[in-house]
Amino acid sequence: MFILKYLKFIGFLSACFICCQGFVKSNPKKSYAASTMELMKLLEVEDELVNNLNGYVKTLKMKFNLMERYLIDMSIEHREMKSEYESYLGNPLNSFRLIHRLHTSWRKWYQYAIRIDNNALVHIENARLMRKMLPTSSYLEHACRGIHDLMSCYDLKPEELAAGNLAGYSQPETGLTAYDCLALGEFSVQKRKDDLAEAWYNLSLNRFENKFDKYRVHKAWALLLAKNKQFTEAFHHFENKPEEIVASNEVIHFEEELATKQNCTAVVQKPSRLQCRYNSSTTPFTRIAPLKMEELSLDPYMVVFHDVVYDTEIDGMLNSSNFGLSLTDSGQKSEVRTSKDSYIVDAKSLNERVTDMTGFSMEMSDPFSLINYGLGGHYMLHYDFHEYTNTTRPKQGDRIATVLFYLGEVDSGGATIFPKINIAVTPKKGSAVFWYNLHNSGAMNLKSLHSACPVISGSKYVLTKWINELPQMFVTPCMKDSNLHLPQKE
Repeated sequence: MFILKYLKFIGFLSACFICCQGFVKSNPKKSYAASTMELMKLLEVEDELVNNLNGYVKTLKMKFNLMERYLIDMSIEHREMKSEYESYLGNPLNSFRLIHRLHTSWRKWYQYAIRIDNNALVHIENARLMRKMLPTSSYLEHACRGIHDLMSCYDLKPEELAAGNLAGYSQPETGLTAYDCLALGEFSVQKRKDDLAEAWYNLSLNRFENKFDKYRVHKAWALLLAKNKQFTEAFHHFENKPEEIVASNEVIHFEEELATKQNCTAVVQKPSRLQCRYNSSTTPFTRIAPLKMEELSLDPYMVVFHDVVYDTEIDGMLNSSNFGLSLTDSGQKSEVRTSKDSYIVDAKSLNERVTDMTGFSMEMSDPFSLINYGLGGHYMLHYDFHEYTNTTRPKQGDRIATVLFYLGEVDSGGATIFPKINIAVTPKKGSAVFWYNLHNSGAMNLKSLHSACPVISGSKYVLTKWINELPQMFVTPCMKDSNLHLPQKE
């Protein structure tokens, strides 16, 4: 019997718990982990839970067996019908039985499948009532603390405990499971014993076989490493995320922060298949004053224009602007951008120049936004499109493209990075980078994810123009039905 088999081991374990004074002092209240009698009660609760679950499984098996027997008979007749449709359906009795099955029998089986039997409901209710008898999270914390006290008192290592070795008392069958090791790792993080936490995570990872369970460990390990500024190692753990898992907001935040740090320090080379050329075909004006253009990417389409804003214009903008701290739409201080910004309303000549660069109409577009990034100033990874709902987008339009002017040089740092396409644009006074935020179908281009790296030395001034999609109907005909398309995940 389970109780008798492990009674001696449990007695030894609880005795160790009690003799560890730190644990006793920190837990004045009754705890399952501190008393053999309390642990015996838990074993009785587990016996009841096992019996209750067995009863529930038997009920489900009876239901399953009944449905399976009917399905076998149905499949035999269905195969006979498929072997020769005409002869089978030529018999009016077969035709009647087919119609009757589909009208009546399948409906009954559907109702039977979704109905919960009274016997099953009894087991479910029993399980619900027994939840009150289960240990709470505080009890689990006490047990984890007891294991840590054991390790400290007897100089035990995580791999020894995981293998069932307790200070010379070895029982491999009592070795810890992957979930046990994970719980002890999470407790170690709470107690700021990071080295111990990594050891438990490693043991847990080696014991798990399911990729979703493994990612749970990778995620916890990555967050621990990120907290300790070990960003490269943390990024490797996040890369193990299965495609089927939707990342939590916490994970997304760390992934974006890690990607920003990784790409801000990376050395990026321009793809060799792209070229530099003069753009003389966008508008009639560019035929007599072509623009110097350097291609960076085809998906999303991205180019850098050189020498498209003049020193006199830059001086005028900087001297006449009143910068305010970057705020969110709700008027609160931004948590993802550290900069100051201002708006330039009277910018007729600049609007015309953006039209010459892009061929787009500036109607309905946002006003120019002048942004200053000082020491350490940055903007976390983000998209420029709004991802409006289908009711809002036809009226307001989304941002089809972005133009970002650089109004000064930066001594160090401050690059604009696009981690999903491995591109980094270094600020150069008078230049501008232009890219598409949407696909030709109107769907959001997720490769347009970008960030402003922190300014290490100097001050960075940029001028941003977000271009609205609605007035571009005749400029980019593929976009005329864009509002019919939902954003596509890649």
